[in-house]
Amino acid sequence: MLMNGGAAPVVALELSPSGQARFGTSLLGRVELPPGSALHLTPPAGTPCLNDLRIRWADGRVEDRAREDLCQAQRMIRLTP
Repeated sequence: MLMNGGAAPVVALELSPSGQARFGTSLLGRVELPPGSALHLTPPAGTPCLNDLRIRWADGRVEDRAREDLCQAQRMIRLTP
């Protein structure tokens, strides 16, 4: 579950295996995640548990988060700049 707790929409969420800086296409596709909204995301098959996340905000900011464990049950990732 991805929760946008920031003031701007999230326009992209990209994953890379932890420490490899190989970010793929956005898991959000062409949608935006407005402030205060949540979205359930399923990583592509074969995605390792530990990933680095790259979050792209509508206002142009980019935030990187290292070593997020996507295999934890009922995991909520709260995005706040």
